[in-house]
This record gives sequence, structure tokens and C-alpha cells, in this order.
Amino acid sequence: MRRRTDRGEQRVSELIDDALRGLDARHQVREVQLREAFSLVVGAHAAALCHAVSLDRGVLCIATAHTALAHQLRLDGPVLIAALNGRIGADAVQRLRFVPRG
Repeated sequence: MRRRTDRGEQRVSELIDDALRGLDARHQVREVQLREAFSLVVGAHAAALCHAVSLDRGVLCIATAHTALAHQLRLDGPVLIAALNGRIGADAVQRLRFVPRG
């Protein structure tokens, strides 16, 4: 349902949302948002050693340089997921999956 202002105008955010839906670009936008948010959430030191790769059906794939870092991020998973979803304003990430960084 679209909200209209008193003058019958549509909000810019609604126009953008409609355009993205029409282009089927919402998924790509979410991935970019998550890549940017990931670096901020994990911090500069960890971000130098890992990065978000892709989002597929709620699973965020993260490439890590070390298995120890993957283990630590897995332990922090619930907090990490909540922080990422909070940053992008959607419940896009449900689980994390870790792969070696190549």
C-alpha cells in the first residue's frame, strides 16, 4: 500500500523501492549494503582478514583468512547477525556460512 502526502505525492523512498522491485535489483542492493555493513560491524582489524561474499536465501557467506577467525565469528554469530540486520533495516541474514578466503 502506497502512502501519499497531503498533496497526493509519493515519497522518494517508495518510488525507489518500486523501481528496485521492478528491476529485480533488491537482492543486489542488499548484498552491497551487507558488504559495507559487515566491515563496520566486525571492525577494521577483522575486516582486513575477512569479507562478506554473498547472500543466498538468508545465508551470508563470509570468506575468512584463518579458521580461528571463522570460529570466533561463528561464536559471535547471533550478535553479528542482529547487528547486520539492524544496520540494513531488514531481517535479511538468518545464518552465516564461512569459506576460506582465496
